[in-house]
Amino acid sequence: MTLPFHTEHPALANELHSRPHTVLNAPCTLAHLAIVGSGDTGLRELMAELDERGDTGVDERHHSTRFDTLELRWERHTEFESLAISAPCSGRTPPGSPVDALPRGWLDRIEGEVVSAALVFVEGRDGGCSEAELPDLLGGRHVVGSRVLGGVADVHTAFTHTGDGYVRYHVRDLGMSADQTGRLVQRLIEIETYRMMALLGLPMAKMLAPGLGRLEHRLAEMVTQLGATSDLAEEQALLDELFDLAQTSEQQVADSAYRFAATDAYGRIVSDRLRGLREQRVGQLQAMGEFLERRFEPALRTCQATAQRQESLSQRISRTANLVRTRVDVGLQKQNRSLLATMARRSRMQLRLQQTVEGLSVMAISYYSLGILTYLLGGFIETDRLRLVISVTAPAFLIAIWFLLRRWRRHIASQDDET
Repeated sequence: MTLPFHTEHPALANELHSRPHTVLNAPCTLAHLAIVGSGDTGLRELMAELDERGDTGVDERHHSTRFDTLELRWERHTEFESLAISAPCSGRTPPGSPVDALPRGWLDRIEGEVVSAALVFVEGRDGGCSEAELPDLLGGRHVVGSRVLGGVADVHTAFTHTGDGYVRYHVRDLGMSADQTGRLVQRLIEIETYRMMALLGLPMAKMLAPGLGRLEHRLAEMVTQLGATSDLAEEQALLDELFDLAQTSEQQVADSAYRFAATDAYGRIVSDRLRGLREQRVGQLQAMGEFLERRFEPALRTCQATAQRQESLSQRISRTANLVRTRVDVGLQKQNRSLLATMARRSRMQLRLQQTVEGLSVMAISYYSLGILTYLLGGFIETDRLRLVISVTAPAFLIAIWFLLRRWRRHIASQDDET
């Protein structure tokens, strides 16, 4: 029986094995590069050129190959691609970077920028590097380090790069297996890589801070101005300016939201990897986690604070805009009420004028009707008797015409009500 698996089932099932660690035996050295590019960096194809096994593969997320004594591992991440180059060494570390063993000009063909470069030296228990030599080896005066993984290794670093751009890590094997060594080295390069990727948000936070300050100051001025505004035109102009302010704020949020969210995610990964090391203090040295807590965490908090300021500013602009919009609506309602009252007064005046005109119309129609009747009866009735007839019939004409006009007006009014 064939089960109806989800279309993403193979990818989901293999997710836990998508980034296998390199198996390393001490002594060895490993160089790791994290490369950011606008598109494909070309690393996958460059590795295929070096593949001695002829395995070009089709995996779009990771690939490994060997070249001479080197083992190369390429991985595709969400924002960057990574290249790890490891090589065994003998005797005292460091023997030099394994990158130097690559063909000349090979790295120059990579399309992208290196955002993180780490160089890890792993020496055996009997390695010859003393604590006094660590500052020169790691390229910094302030060396931090600890015993990790329950006491099977010592790790030291200065978290600073030398002239070649590499941040160096020194690992002394105190009884690790090859798998443990690989996992430890992977954690170290992930700490270094994600630390640098997280810090990409810091320049953006520093760049946005002055603009946020200006927007917040302008919003405070507009709130103060709103309290002193009583004219509807000024309130509408204030509302238009608030809309412009909201557009600027939302554009900044749209431009930086992804970067700050990525910074937060990378910072969490660094914290998780540090906890996985299970650090123990060695002598007077400061532990790596303690060093990063004092130096790395403030940078993350700066990015978080900037993102929170943006969100707070957006909400404040929205509340202020709603307040101004409400005042504008109330002002418009007052204007409409005043306009309706004026129209009602005019309608009443027109009604009185119409009633007056109706009264005059009765008189005019009656006058002309009696005149016509006088002309019609003038040839049949003598003048004296005609005057008597007109005098008697005039009131009847007035009443009849008044009654007809009133009935006609009521008929028109009833038609309007039905409409």
